[in-house]
Amino acid sequence: MQGTRQQILEILKRHGEITVQKLSEELGLTSVTVRHHLETLRSEGYITDPEVRRSARPGRPRYVYRLTSTAADLFPNNYSGLAGALLESLKEMLDPQKRALLLEQTAHRLASGATDLPVEPERRLDAVVSYLKKLGFVARWENTEGTKYLLHICNCPYHYVAQNHPELCLMDEMMLRELTGAELDRHSGHASDNAICTYEIFWPEKETPSPD
Repeated sequence: MQGTRQQILEILKRHGEITVQKLSEELGLTSVTVRHHLETLRSEGYITDPEVRRSARPGRPRYVYRLTSTAADLFPNNYSGLAGALLESLKEMLDPQKRALLLEQTAHRLASGATDLPVEPERRLDAVVSYLKKLGFVARWENTEGTKYLLHICNCPYHYVAQNHPELCLMDEMMLRELTGAELDRHSGHASDNAICTYEIFWPEKETPSPD
């Protein structure tokens, strides 16, 4: 990100909200230049629209800007470290059967966010891929040999955690089975080798489209 805009984000992080005038003073830039950078950040979804802040003193109202929730991803975080520590604690506290049940429930909770999924295979895959993107995955599907459907996932949002906790890959498979309403066969990919995960999809015979 451009240096000045990064500075603006950091200033907003410190102050919570700020005016154009205050930003101009801190950055040593003209108000016109500051407004240009603010408009760019607003169009990218990182700061809010200007909000009016009126004071008891007479005069023109002040307009303030704040960070959006999207901007939180631009700052350092330790989500992976926290998730890894929680999983280690759960392994110590729960027996294998309870851990398996927890993964199954988590997979179901993730899948339940997708509602009204179509029955027809290709429309369903379109909906599943769209939902996976909302969860942070990069996914696509393809149809080969007439009736062979493949689902490719080339980005896992918790890739680094899964490297030390392969049970998350199993959780993904359970989630994908529920989303697709089909059986899956993983052809390739694993968190430890940073590869694309490819699943072949097997729908019940009555829902499988006939070859062209």
